[in-house]
Amino acid sequence: MRKWLFILLFLILPVLSYASMINEWWLWEEEEVRPRPAKIEEAVQPGTIWKDPYLGMEFVWVPGGCYEMGCTSRSWFSHCEDDEYPVHTVCVNGFWMGRYEVTAKQWKSFVRETGYEGGSNYWGCDGMAEPKGSLWYFDHPVVCVSWHDAKAFAKWLSKKTGYKFRLPTEAEWEYACRSGGKKVKCGTSTGDLSHDLANYWEKGGRDKWYSTAPVGSFPPNELGIYDMSGNVWEWCEDVYSSDAYKHHNRKNPIYTGRGSYRVIRGGSWDNKPRRLRCADRWGRLHSIGFFNVGFRLLLQK
Repeated sequence: MRKWLFILLFLILPVLSYASMINEWWLWEEEEVRPRPAKIEEAVQPGTIWKDPYLGMEFVWVPGGCYEMGCTSRSWFSHCEDDEYPVHTVCVNGFWMGRYEVTAKQWKSFVRETGYEGGSNYWGCDGMAEPKGSLWYFDHPVVCVSWHDAKAFAKWLSKKTGYKFRLPTEAEWEYACRSGGKKVKCGTSTGDLSHDLANYWEKGGRDKWYSTAPVGSFPPNELGIYDMSGNVWEWCEDVYSSDAYKHHNRKNPIYTGRGSYRVIRGGSWDNKPRRLRCADRWGRLHSIGFFNVGFRLLLQK
């Protein structure tokens, strides 16, 4: 019996050794081809800018903090919607927010490299975009991309760079729109709204574009982030629910309940003023791309 055990071990050990060698080689190969991201130093001052090493997208450091989320101010151009209640205190960790909305040019780089076609329907996009993302104005925000399309872009850029990119939660988005949680109405340079400050319904002043404007055409908010109000709606990570706020945790809240709709924020070029408020929230079907909806990314530290 011992003789047979010895023979069995004699036959098995070389196989195990070879398997271990192959496993180590595979891990080495994977480690070799994966990008090695440089360490991102934590910014001391809000507004510090970092560029991703592949597309050169710019991100602004937003220090964490706590704020009152929901409709905290009324004005002549707005009224609070039911889904903006209850006003509640939330706290978010610091993060790097995309300085601009993702542009058509950046989206095109993704499509050309991957052959991405998406699996979405497109609403109101005739003459504006094809399913493959063949857009016309490269420095304008990409539109006609679904929530799933935006997620695919973030996953691709994460793989290319080794950094973790994702869509912002709506708590993070509103905090950034409010220039760090301040009780301002809009994500503009002054916190108010005019056609010199944002791209929205009807034209006038600096707002000369019939539809989308090139990113960065209007002054940024106090954090140095552009177009948080107007230009295009922006996809957020959260599932949309009219009563999501009742289920929020205090720390880094995100609503992940059931539903086919995802949150969009910020209003767009074809919306009236009340939709451009930082507190305003809406939901759209996650599998459909819309003519007035784009996105911006968040870099997770």
